[in-house]
Amino acid sequence: MQVPDEHRAMVRQWCARRVPEDQRDQLRISYTERAGRITISARRAPVFPELGTGWTTEPIAQLRLVPHEDRWILLWPDSSGRWHRYPDETKAGSPAPLLDIVDADPTGIFWG
Repeated sequence: MQVPDEHRAMVRQWCARRVPEDQRDQLRISYTERAGRITISARRAPVFPELGTGWTTEPIAQLRLVPHEDRWILLWPDSSGRWHRYPDETKAGSPAPLLDIVDADPTGIFWG
């Protein structure tokens, strides 16, 4: 399943707005896309760059396109890396309302 270009652009812009430019040398919000799934992650600079470690990546949320419904659903990762539906069974025709939920994080699931 292919993610529509306008939805991909929406997620890309949301990620870019999440971290002020002067802090992007330490933290970035990025996304990957695969088979109708968009995984949003926090990327952090190495604590000890002199040790040669790279940036760490921690998944924050996932948006999945449900093809037979043409709707998006929101998921959150547990500590084992398994994905779970967001508690209120929210579905949306575009990623925007779901990204608003991730931003607000009323349950503390996404940002802690």
